[in-house]
Amino acid sequence: MADIVSEIVSAYGSYYLKGQNNMSRLVKKLMQESESLNLPGIRHINSTETVYQSSNVESTEVLQGYQHDFTPKGDTTFHPNTIYLRPMKVDRRIEPDVVWDNWLGFLSSDNLHPKDWPIVRYVMEQIVAGKIDEDREMRLVYSGVYQEPVSGTAGDAVNCMDGFKKIMTDAAAASHPYPINKVPEIGELNKTEIFDQVESFEDAIPGMLKKKRMYIFMAPEMATAYFRKLRDLGFYDVSSASGLSDKVDKTNHEIKGLPCMTGTTDIWCTLPENILHLTKRSKRNFKVQELHRDVDIMCDWWEGLGFIDNNLVFASTNTVGWNKAGTALASSSANAGDNGGEG
Repeated sequence: MADIVSEIVSAYGSYYLKGQNNMSRLVKKLMQESESLNLPGIRHINSTETVYQSSNVESTEVLQGYQHDFTPKGDTTFHPNTIYLRPMKVDRRIEPDVVWDNWLGFLSSDNLHPKDWPIVRYVMEQIVAGKIDEDREMRLVYSGVYQEPVSGTAGDAVNCMDGFKKIMTDAAAASHPYPINKVPEIGELNKTEIFDQVESFEDAIPGMLKKKRMYIFMAPEMATAYFRKLRDLGFYDVSSASGLSDKVDKTNHEIKGLPCMTGTTDIWCTLPENILHLTKRSKRNFKVQELHRDVDIMCDWWEGLGFIDNNLVFASTNTVGWNKAGTALASSSANAGDNGGEG
């Protein structure tokens, strides 16, 4: 905080200009909103527990031809499904008095305790709140890999909880009792072959799901390349922009470019209602404490992601790092981790 003020003072001089329009001159950097978890249909659950447990039920064939004798047939299997909510927090320290007697003086106050100064509220509501959403979107939702915090050390956002890539990678292993569906021979998405790759990926989804609303997820730049390919191949024959569709031909499957997947060559698909976003307590429940001349902003909550039914998740083998037989791929795309997005 002090470094930011020092730069402003260096540029504008250490003086205070009184005016009511000063707040409007604070132009903060554009932040990435939390888009991926706000898609229509995704299930949000405010949990009172830190572990969400359910069970997927499978049955073998039961139908048979009639005969008078009783010939039992069929078996039912219950697969436990556990989603862990992980604790995460924000600790931010502010030195309010650094805005005193300089251009940012309008964010101070002669009559209030430092914790109640406008600078504290501005940082909390305009900076920290937005940065939480950006960190979640660009560092956590897709690329997150949970790691236990190191005592006394501030951890990285990417290690707060498992993101979708790690969840799918773990659920794609052959040893998993109820794995997701792995789509082979798609390869890493590229802008030249994107149309054929999406068509091949779509062919792997069973016919019973063709009319169900499903999202096919990829990086935003890959989604743009797909629609440009449609244009170049002459698939657009509409009278206005309202006639354009983001659905794969003859299906109810929508192409969705996720900011959290920026820079990746991955592709995966599921029903929106199959995605669970779990929270415990509100991330906006800020606490403000004053200590000597400093003010600490704090908030903490629990959060987790998962799928209701792995059988409704499809991902290319390159995305999850496992081939059809369950053998781990050597490709770098097999590693679940930071996607390189800013945050």
